[in-house]
Amino acid sequence: MRWTILAALAAGLVTWGWLNAAPMRFVSPAAAAKATQEEWMGLPPGKGRDEVFNICGACHSLRMVTQQGLSRSSWVDVLAYMVEEQEMDKLDPDDEKAILDYLAKWYGRDRKARALKR
Repeated sequence: MRWTILAALAAGLVTWGWLNAAPMRFVSPAAAAKATQEEWMGLPPGKGRDEVFNICGACHSLRMVTQQGLSRSSWVDVLAYMVEEQEMDKLDPDDEKAILDYLAKWYGRDRKARALKR
């Protein structure tokens, strides 16, 4: 009896899910690219983006990162400050290099990432 009730409940849930499924729709490549940018909070694609998104974004808004325009040496200082004063875990050397390379490229003094938003 118990299995009969469970089987009927499962069948009902499957049927309900099938009837209420969202219809498939075409998404243009431009719309997909915009959605992807929004998912990454505007971070441009590239090596180090995952690390910046996950490590920096774990504690504060990525806006705090993206509004900066720091030299690579200043970014080194910021990461050291985060570890020493803000209790961030010491970064794996590979992650630290990826983050610094990414930030120096996109959010350095010239802020290349801003040109992508125009």
